[in-house]
Parts: sequence; C-alpha cells; structure tokens
Amino acid sequence: MNAFTGYDGSTYNIGSRVELHPGMDLWMRGARFGTVIGSKPDNCALVQLDKLPNRRVSCSADMLRAA
Repeated sequence: MNAFTGYDGSTYNIGSRVELHPGMDLWMRGARFGTVIGSKPDNCALVQLDKLPNRRVSCSADMLRAA
C-alpha cells in the first residue's frame, strides 16, 4: 500500500512527512513528527520519528496526518 488517509482526511505516501495523532503517548512526550518509511498489512504505516531517530513506530494510518 502506497497511499494512506490520515485522521483529518489528508492523504500521504511513503516518504511523506507526517504528524502523530495528539492522543498518542509519543505525541504527548514530544515526538510529534516523522517520515513514513514503509507500510505493513492492515493499513499500517511505519514511521521514523524525528525526535527519536533510532525508533520506528508502526501504527494505523488513521493515527497520522500529513505535515
């Protein structure tokens, strides 16, 4: 899957900059932005975070939005 739809209705692709949903624990800890580096089955996006470059997050595509 190469095209995702975010929680605000925006679309983004692999390689796009995204913001995590404000309800996510990582967002509340300051890790708010990242880059989509891949996808997984069941509409999941793999994101490399800016604040934590060694950590990759896999989450539902509707928990992100285009930045």
